[in-house]
Amino acid sequence: MDAETDAGSIEALLVMRHSIRITGALGCLTCCVLLGPAFSQGPTQFASLLASAQQAQARGDFEAAAEFYWKAVAIHPEIPELKANLGLMYYQTGKDQQAIDAFSQAIHLKPDLFVPNLFMGLDYVKLKQFKEAIPYLKRAAQLKPTDPQAHLGLGQAYAGIGNTRLAINSYQRANDVDPQNADIWCHLGVAYLEQVEADARVLLTRHKDSGYVQALLADTFAEHRAYIQSADAYKKALSHSSFPPDTHANYGYVLVSRHDLPSAEHEFNAELASNPGSLMAKLGLARLHLEQDEVDESVKEIVGVFEADPGFLASNASRFSAGLAPEKLTELGRVLEKRQTSGETPEDLLALFRNVPPEQRSSEPSVAAQKTSAGNGAGFYEAGKYAQCSAALAPRVEVLPPKDIRLLATCAYLSGNTRIAFDAARRLAAGSATEAEGLYWETKSAEHLATRALAHASELDSSSPKLHVLLGDIYRQRKSFSEAEQEYRKALTLKPDDTGALFGLSLALLADGQTDEALHQAQAALEKNPYDPELNAVMGEILCARSDFAEAEGYLKKSLNTKPEYVPHVHALLGKVYVALPGDKDGHLHYQIARLYLKVGDQGSAKQAFEVSSRIRREGLTRAAVAMQQGEEEIEPQ
Repeated sequence: MDAETDAGSIEALLVMRHSIRITGALGCLTCCVLLGPAFSQGPTQFASLLASAQQAQARGDFEAAAEFYWKAVAIHPEIPELKANLGLMYYQTGKDQQAIDAFSQAIHLKPDLFVPNLFMGLDYVKLKQFKEAIPYLKRAAQLKPTDPQAHLGLGQAYAGIGNTRLAINSYQRANDVDPQNADIWCHLGVAYLEQVEADARVLLTRHKDSGYVQALLADTFAEHRAYIQSADAYKKALSHSSFPPDTHANYGYVLVSRHDLPSAEHEFNAELASNPGSLMAKLGLARLHLEQDEVDESVKEIVGVFEADPGFLASNASRFSAGLAPEKLTELGRVLEKRQTSGETPEDLLALFRNVPPEQRSSEPSVAAQKTSAGNGAGFYEAGKYAQCSAALAPRVEVLPPKDIRLLATCAYLSGNTRIAFDAARRLAAGSATEAEGLYWETKSAEHLATRALAHASELDSSSPKLHVLLGDIYRQRKSFSEAEQEYRKALTLKPDDTGALFGLSLALLADGQTDEALHQAQAALEKNPYDPELNAVMGEILCARSDFAEAEGYLKKSLNTKPEYVPHVHALLGKVYVALPGDKDGHLHYQIARLYLKVGDQGSAKQAFEVSSRIRREGLTRAAVAMQQGEEEIEPQ
């Protein structure tokens, strides 16, 4: 075996996976190295060092293994794989800079070694030196495109520098390679949510007066059942010259929720007047027919929507049913079942309204799968055949003009193909003239993709309390408090003393108006962790919500050493406490309030509080002087 063959064999044996199970690989490496330049020397000190390194590694003694590899490198510094192994041992023991030095030397000797490039990048990610990590992880991903860890690490590096779109691309590649990895799904879901936040910042900065921003706000309000605010935002959106398709129809659903059926019908018809193929408007009219006990007319509309685009109906069946009286939903199911029995409607249509999971529905090919010819995308859209529109345009996305990219984003989103919609929207957002519209569709798509990714991560790793806490935090930040509560309780079922779950659950209950239950949870948590700063902070906030400011003060003071991101909120709560507590006779409380305002950067409020403190002290001195003078006058006659 020649030296070049040795090097290739050695590199092939250095593929490290998620758990970094390097014992077996390095054991094989020892044999390969012995067949290389050291083989002619026989059982030398070098061979003994490699054998000792292997044994130390096998028993998990990475410190000792590193020492043996270091000595072996001193004998044969020209072997890059040895330096890579030394770097891996340093990586395992947390000696990051030494690991980086060893990996750097290995790469210098042989730039195309996969393992040192991978772990050099991962070490930089670990140290939060994200820019430095990117070139090594890109090279690792190019060297082994089928290794998910390279793509995952690259995604983390891009996320670290704030390039969320490139992070999503890398996570998607990792997911394509290893679709059963819950950690990858979780990173992907979080990245989509970060993209939503990034898009919101751009929209509110550059396009706050756009019809797309108002429509997005209206959609968000509607999701949170804030129907009055949602209606106002839809009206503002519709007052603009440009707004998303189906805005009239979406406003109609809000009016249905407010039981204003005549106005809802007006909006659905307004949508159809400008957009005759709108399945959203047709589904809205089906809901109105059902509300008015016109079940057959409702079913007729539903069947028409399903025949045009099953994916659209699958994505919107829950919206159709939301808030519907149970007896009306039961009657709809009865009629659909009767039609299915007679062969008038497919089984999948009934399954949509019975919440049957997709994997349990029949496997009949969809309309899009049956007709995938590159037809006229605009014609498909006008006929409400969104999946066929998407299928016709998606293969040519690289060369599509903006008007067709707009059409692709719309059709893909409406048919439930949100990944295609996300990619099309990203291209649309790249143009200054179409940025607002592109960010609208990107935000809508990213929200759906995030929810699906995180839910799938939970399914793959349902025994992970950490994942449930993360999901709970995300739902709580989105003000989906009931969903957040469910995730936190799942985490606590798996790990009853999980501080993060107790903390999140208390905050979710408080935000949802369940103050007494929040207090109960916080008290139970503090019994086990009386000095935990986060739990003391949430306890103080709960007590402030109950106007028990005197009791809250002690908990808030204990929480002053909490995580940096919570400190401003704790200071603000203490400010409320000091304002509410009576008896600031000497200005001391206002002085404390002023210092808290300074800590959170509120110079104006701090100045006012200092002025009040000074005034109280002056008034106190004046009262004292008057009292003393009155006392002397009372004494004089004696």
